Amino acid sequence: MIEDDPCIAADIDRLAVLPQGVAERRGLLVYKLANELFVRMTPHFEALGIDGRDYALLAVLSNDAPGSQAELARLCSLLPAQLVPVLDALERDGLVERRRDDRDRRRMIVRITDGGRERLAAADEAARVIEDELLGPVDDDLQARLGDGFRAALRPTTPAA
Repeated sequence: MIEDDPCIAADIDRLAVLPQGVAERRGLLVYKLANELFVRMTPHFEALGIDGRDYALLAVLSNDAPGSQAELARLCSLLPAQLVPVLDALERDGLVERRRDDRDRRRMIVRITDGGRERLAAADEAARVIEDELLGPVDDDLQARLGDGFRAALRPTTPAA
């Protein structure tokens, strides 16, 4: 159970001080928060046999159903060569399956398995608890607005003419 994790107490000490040099820079605040999420999630993901990249890939497969392995790489911001070893490991663990596209035999289609959905649900639960711990002091309305702002910031922009 996450609440009983001895790593959490040590992690909280790391947040006891927020240097002014970080506090005054939004980019560093986002970086520090992302790093804290990564540090806290890592042991729980390791216990599930996945890492952050696997988590993102399973989430994309669960929600977006990409039409090809190349599209999956694009959606996960990975080069196809980076994606292949990740998929190999996930497939070996029974979390995803690959098959040739019946319409174009050159294309591979990747789908999440029931086991992958179960692993994703467990990772989502761990992430939710950790997010609640870190964002607890932030009211729900502001959390929603932050999520909207992060999504807006991550949208592709068109280059200025």
